Amino acid sequence: MCTVSYFKTKDAIIFTSNRDEKKNREKAVFPNTLELENHVLYFPKDKKASGTWFTADDNGNVAILLNGAFQKHTNNPPYKKSRGIVLLDIVKSNNFLHAFRKYDLLGIEPFQVLIFSDKKLMRLLWDGRSRHEILLDQNKNHLLSSKTLYSNTIEDERQKYFNRFQGVKNIETQEILNFHKEHQIEKESGIDRIIKEEYITVSITQLIIKKESIDFTYYDLTENTLQTKKIEKRSLV
Repeated sequence: MCTVSYFKTKDAIIFTSNRDEKKNREKAVFPNTLELENHVLYFPKDKKASGTWFTADDNGNVAILLNGAFQKHTNNPPYKKSRGIVLLDIVKSNNFLHAFRKYDLLGIEPFQVLIFSDKKLMRLLWDGRSRHEILLDQNKNHLLSSKTLYSNTIEDERQKYFNRFQGVKNIETQEILNFHKEHQIEKESGIDRIIKEEYITVSITQLIIKKESIDFTYYDLTENTLQTKKIEKRSLV
């Protein structure tokens, strides 16, 4: 939930997300499914809070959570509900944007969600007081970082590296995965030593949307395991 990329290639849309967590956090469960009236949700489930940071459904809709909004905020618990639960509540709706606009976010810690729904790519942000909606160009590649762990300086350096990375012709899935592995929190220069002592990148989740199907892959970096789930799409994106 802390580093997210979006790539549009000739024949696919690729989302990849690093999850940075405290070293003693319980491991997530993948794959987890939730069958609803008009769609089925697929996601890794956080054992501690029963929420998630990355969801996709069989209609090709995607929502990925990052902690923090525009800037680092002061942690002020207790909060009303886990942000991972908020994400699940929002994506249970057939219309993510409408659900975000109507959701009672008072008492929820700041967050942002990258969504791909109804052929639109957007950032939806809650800064603790107000909601914000930012439409993104789905024909361009994007990199997002959590504001709670990565400073503006680190984020700017990451963006420069990302821009150079995009210069590679015909970027493939494995190259994107390697980019995310290079930016695990424990490898990132500029991160405070105290943070590195408490947090590690525990997993990388990747979703590849193609014309007829969706490939969902979960890499557990702590146990060096890989799990995959192929989703048959109900409709074209």
